[in-house]
Amino acid sequence: MKPFKYTPPKIQGGELTTPVVFYEYMPHDSPEPGEEERKVLYECFANVYNPSMKDLQILNNTSTVESITLNIRDPYKDYIATTEHYIEIDDFRYKGKRFNVKFTGPDLEKNNYLKIIAAVGT
Repeated sequence: MKPFKYTPPKIQGGELTTPVVFYEYMPHDSPEPGEEERKVLYECFANVYNPSMKDLQILNNTSTVESITLNIRDPYKDYIATTEHYIEIDDFRYKGKRFNVKFTGPDLEKNNYLKIIAAVGT
């Protein structure tokens, strides 16, 4: 019988350094149409990076100005990301940008993480 060999995870907790907030817009209480108020759904730290070619293929049919990919620890039932949600990244390079979630799913390369692709539309 072979002894069990420990392989460390590909993402370490120290790599999740960028604070992110997931939120959705709610209709405001006035008779005017539109959405203003935002409801914070989940806050966490993420590993934010430029999308790979595989990630860009997912965004192929959408018109985007800028896109990002991020990995977060899988919150299981505490938060389930959908394409109706938005992301705010607490980093000076992304200040004032509202990223819309375009794809979410488990990261099969890195267990216990979610991979989220988001973009700023035109």
